[in-house]
Amino acid sequence: MYRTEASEDSYQGVELLLPIALQWRLVEERRRLARAREEDRRVSTPERLRADRDATRPAVARTAQLPAGPDDQLSFIKQFERGVARRERKRRHPVLKAEEVLRVLAKTATVRNRDEHKRELELMEKVKSLGALRDVANPARHPERWARTVASLRASHPHFLVVTDFVVEHVALSMSSRGPLWIPPIHIWGPPGIGKSHYANDLALALGAPLRRQSMENAQTTSLLLGTERHWSTACPGAVFDEIVLGRFANPIFLIDELDKAPTSSTYDPLRPLHSLLEPLTASTIRDAALDITFDASLAIYIAASNDPTKIPESLRSRFSEFEIPVPRGEQALQVAQVVATRTVEKLSVPDFLPPEPRLAYQLAHLTPRAIRKAIQRAVARAIVNDRRYLKPSDLPADVLDDDEAKIVLH
Repeated sequence: MYRTEASEDSYQGVELLLPIALQWRLVEERRRLARAREEDRRVSTPERLRADRDATRPAVARTAQLPAGPDDQLSFIKQFERGVARRERKRRHPVLKAEEVLRVLAKTATVRNRDEHKRELELMEKVKSLGALRDVANPARHPERWARTVASLRASHPHFLVVTDFVVEHVALSMSSRGPLWIPPIHIWGPPGIGKSHYANDLALALGAPLRRQSMENAQTTSLLLGTERHWSTACPGAVFDEIVLGRFANPIFLIDELDKAPTSSTYDPLRPLHSLLEPLTASTIRDAALDITFDASLAIYIAASNDPTKIPESLRSRFSEFEIPVPRGEQALQVAQVVATRTVEKLSVPDFLPPEPRLAYQLAHLTPRAIRKAIQRAVARAIVNDRRYLKPSDLPADVLDDDEAKIVLH
């Protein structure tokens, strides 16, 4: 029930008749609010500002703080390195130590620049969540699948047989040893367009490891691989930290492309980090400049590619197992032409388009794999213009149909 009363000099009021229990609850609530206001007045202004600042600080900044006391730090170490002692060495490998993470967190806490502080805390929070262990890719754990993959690799890239055999030998060696898979650094060199990058991609798929391509052609500093010094506003981790510490595998593959084209007049030699990265002993304690953090990159697999190895410093070449890749000829040339042509048609993803006939390989075998891909792309486009879903020899560009050159290559 309620009643109202009003006058010209006053507002209209409403009188509510409430149950006794509800009235007492309202009285207690008013008392609680009064006590809270009184307590708030007793808090000094600096304390209140500090509380407000902590309440509005980003969540990552609050969750990535350094563990406070010795007990908390010991608990963090146990949690971060959980499973390290009991791991199967062939399958899991520790890339970080908990003490190093604690050291970097303590150093990060002293960073005054707000943006730098936030960036470093976000990175460290991800590092903490991933822990110390990473997987080790090793295809030999599935022998039948590995055998099929190797056969396909040899068929697709017959002119890289010596490299494939080298990798197969080290995969077999890893299964007989007690440690994880490690493949020594590889340097493949030869004329442009013979398929070095494509081979590296297919090899990564065969090994079951991620591949990261880094071109040295326009590299100007060491930051590409091992990060930018943290005092720069654009500081960011390098490719090695990104793939290993922030990635899933301890042994990713790095394709160091155009190794012979790295600038040599730069104040900061972009090839300098490779001297440490290519040696397992020094790579086990490699440092990324962005976070000033040391980690283990000793299992990383490096494949360098170049056209002219004489332009590469001897100090680097001595760290690689080198393989010269010749231009395929004879039966190899036909095999490469057929594989490249078929794959190119598949990647174009034209519905109902038929694979190229083997006879086309005879007209393409004198070309490099790169030139074959370009020729097939143009041929497929010409076939579609003529409302066909298959290739004819007349679809090939006239400038690739060199019978004299083909005869030289095929014999």
